[in-house]
Amino acid sequence: MDGIKVLVFDVGGSVFDWQTATRSAVASLAEERGVEVDDEAFCFTWRRRMFEQLGEVRAGTRPWQNADSLHRAVLDELAEQYPALELSAQDRDSLNRAWHRMGVWEDFPESLKRLRERYIVSILTVLSLSIVVDSSRHAGIDWDAYLSCEMLGVYKPEAEAYQKGVRLLGAEPHESMMVAVHPPDLLAAQRAGLKAGYVKPKLLEMGSRGETSSFEIVAEDYRDFADKLGC
Repeated sequence: MDGIKVLVFDVGGSVFDWQTATRSAVASLAEERGVEVDDEAFCFTWRRRMFEQLGEVRAGTRPWQNADSLHRAVLDELAEQYPALELSAQDRDSLNRAWHRMGVWEDFPESLKRLRERYIVSILTVLSLSIVVDSSRHAGIDWDAYLSCEMLGVYKPEAEAYQKGVRLLGAEPHESMMVAVHPPDLLAAQRAGLKAGYVKPKLLEMGSRGETSSFEIVAEDYRDFADKLGC
């Protein structure tokens, strides 16, 4: 661990609580309309379909788009699946802003301060730059850098995304650690030459299960993660 200079964080689900933000927005709209909607099913489909469309972008079968555009496109599909909500274009635009108001897990802000005393600490995410800047401001936290894959021209889990991201921060892959609650993200980072820091997820979601034995750090929470890095 002595050779680590840079920590890059996945944030959707790892740091930011997307589930509460989006489900609350959908539940509020349903209550306003006087209809019953399974907000969990709605929002899990929303996120899953966004990643499916992101896969199409990576494959070159869909034009290059950022996460805001993909989230919004999925809402057009969901509007047909949930006709009782009567989602107008304005409703869909408003719901899409929920991704910009995500909170953070309660143990993260203080741990982030500790980590920044020793390391360069940055976001590295498939989410849009606008989403992570707005949500960071909403949660009252700051980072040394904000790296969105939309800025890199390549999306995780492609190796180039990890390598290009850390090099922009002045480090080589072997001097960097990817931090996330999603084993597939961390395994891809390891294949790209980075080290992997796994933090147990607060809420289960797509991609949050998997083998963790190969990761350099496995932590119960962010306080434990900072402790294991000697911060």
